[in-house]
Amino acid sequence: MSDQARPSRAPASAAGACPLADKVAWLKSRQIAGDESIETHFAWVFLSGERAWKLRKPVRRDTMDYASLDARRRGAAAEVRLNRRLAPHVYLGTRALTLDAAGRFAIDGDGDVVDWLVEMRRLDRSRMLDRRLARGEVAAGDLGRLVAQMATFYAAEPPAVTDGAAFGARLLTQVTANERVLETLDPDSARTLAGAQREFVAAHPDWLDARAAGGCIVEAHGDLRPEHILLDDPPAVIDCLEFDRNLRILDRAEELEFLALECARLGHAAAGERIAAGCLARLGDAVPRALQKFYRSHRAATRAKLYVWRTVENDGGNPQRWLATAREYLALAREAAGAAASARSA
Repeated sequence: MSDQARPSRAPASAAGACPLADKVAWLKSRQIAGDESIETHFAWVFLSGERAWKLRKPVRRDTMDYASLDARRRGAAAEVRLNRRLAPHVYLGTRALTLDAAGRFAIDGDGDVVDWLVEMRRLDRSRMLDRRLARGEVAAGDLGRLVAQMATFYAAEPPAVTDGAAFGARLLTQVTANERVLETLDPDSARTLAGAQREFVAAHPDWLDARAAGGCIVEAHGDLRPEHILLDDPPAVIDCLEFDRNLRILDRAEELEFLALECARLGHAAAGERIAAGCLARLGDAVPRALQKFYRSHRAATRAKLYVWRTVENDGGNPQRWLATAREYLALAREAAGAAASARSA
C-alpha cells in the first residue's frame, strides 16, 4: 500500500477497544530469531526480517497528539512523506493493522482498522554514524557523500521564514519556553543562560535579517543526530521530527551545529565540525562563528528541556539518568553561550 492516507474502516468503538498491549504482542509474535522489538518514548519499532514496522503509542503531549486512530493515521503518512526527503529508499509506506470479528490481527486484512503502521526497510544499525564513529570506521568518502546529500537537501527546501524580525521573535519565544522548564532544574543557571541568549539576539538583528533574507531558514529534518544517519551509498537520514512543522523550521546552520554538538558529545567533535563546515561550504554559506556558537547553546538548552520533561514522565526510563543528561546539556548550553559572547566581542 502507498503512503497516501485512506479512510479508516474501523468504527471508533472497535479501534478504542483494542489495547496497545494486544497489538504489540501480535507484532512480536511474528518475529523470529535475530529480530528485535524496540520501545521508544512515543512508539514501538519491530525489526522483523527485512522490514521495520513502527507503531505509534496513543499518547498526547504538547504539540504531539496521537491519542486518536485518525491522528495516528495522519502521523504515519506524514512520517513517510517527510522522511522520504532524505531516505526515499527506506520509507516504503503506511499499512493498516486490522482486527477481524474472530479476533485475528493482520496487516491490510479484511477486518476493522485498529491502527496504522509505517513500513520501512530494515537498516543495518552497525552502519549508523554513531556506531561507525565509535569503531573508528568513518572514512572521508562516507562524510563526503553525507555532506553532498545534506547540502542538496537544504538547497532544495524553500524558505520557511524570510523576515528577520519574525525569525528573532521565534528564537526569543523558544528561549523563554526553555527557561521556564530549566528553572525547575537549576533556577540561577536557567536565568543566566536565557539572559545571555536574549542579549545575543538583541545585539544581532543584522545577522538574523541576513539569515532570513538569504533563504537559510527552512523546514529542516528537526532531529539531526548521529544515530539517525546511515553511512551508506547513498546515505540515509531517518527519523525526522514529523509531528510539528513549527519545530522543524530551523536555520540550516543551527541544525548542522546540533549535529556537531551531538558528535562532540560522543567524543568525535572533528567529524561533526567537518560535516557542518563541508555542508555550509557547498552551500556558499558563510556563517559568523559567534552565531554558530549561539545556535549550539540554543540546541543544547532545548535538549536539556526535553530531558527535564522525561524525568517527570512515566516512560519506563531512568529518571536519575535523564536528570543527569539534562544537567549535562544545560552546562553545554552555558559554555556555548559564553563562547558566542566571546566570539562576538573579539
